[in-house]
Amino acid sequence: MLVREAARRPFAGSVCTLGRQHVYVTPAELQQVALRHGLALAATPTELHREPELHDRGFISDGGLLESLGFGEVVRLDYSDYEAPDAILDLNQHQTPHELQYRFDVVLDSGTIEHIFDIPAALRHCLRMVKPGGRIIHLTPSSNCVDHGLYSISPTLYFDFYSAAGCRVEQILLCRVPLRIERGWWQIYEYPQGKQPNIPLGRLDGSIWFTWAVVTAPAEPQPSAAVQQSSYVATWSKPTIPTRGDWAQSEPPDTRAGRLLRATQGRPFLSALARAAVTIWRGLIICYRNYFRGRIPLRYLGRV
Repeated sequence: MLVREAARRPFAGSVCTLGRQHVYVTPAELQQVALRHGLALAATPTELHREPELHDRGFISDGGLLESLGFGEVVRLDYSDYEAPDAILDLNQHQTPHELQYRFDVVLDSGTIEHIFDIPAALRHCLRMVKPGGRIIHLTPSSNCVDHGLYSISPTLYFDFYSAAGCRVEQILLCRVPLRIERGWWQIYEYPQGKQPNIPLGRLDGSIWFTWAVVTAPAEPQPSAAVQQSSYVATWSKPTIPTRGDWAQSEPPDTRAGRLLRATQGRPFLSALARAAVTIWRGLIICYRNYFRGRIPLRYLGRV
């Protein structure tokens, strides 16, 4: 994911990571991935991971990975000195130390924010630490990760919070992750970023799902004291709650269902028949997708 982002917009300067990062790639595998995406890696000495298990498997360090991707400075931020970070900060606090403000070209959260009790405070720290025009990147558990952290994060949190703060949301992806996170294949889906209502309940399968988000900070971010969920804001802006007779108006006019419902509007028997046909047809489609493809939300997400 980081290689893809580096190929889209090259990394440079300084990066702040929230905690030390586990890396599950060897130098040779990193080179293969970079070649696949047309990315030229920076020439850096090979440094294996500091944790013995990862070191013995030939995986590179987090610093080695990030320097290969173009960063000249890597600063690891953590709550305690347990993993020997470069800076100490409790992200539950509301004040960002002056020496960390607007310092970094990228703030990288690869699995930390779900462990922070005061998530709004942590997100505001990210905004204060990144330079204007810099990027904030999150990779966060979203589904089937009970007790991994204090929270599981919905992608709408990143879209709504950063949009309200004036950031440009570059990309939000939902990642279907195998049980062997460190070596398995990920399936990546594009999140619609407010273009559709939130994903209906039960549409994700029993796999582990993560959210990947990339945002660009504005010159003067304005994080709100409270952020409303965008899908509900859109609902509240509607004049009235549609009644059964208004069902045709709630369907997009350019779909087959919308055209059928509008064509039969005003004729009660035909209208009821059309509604029943649309409901049955959609139920059959859902059953087909669940049986042959699992509960992957193909109607709601785009495959990347």
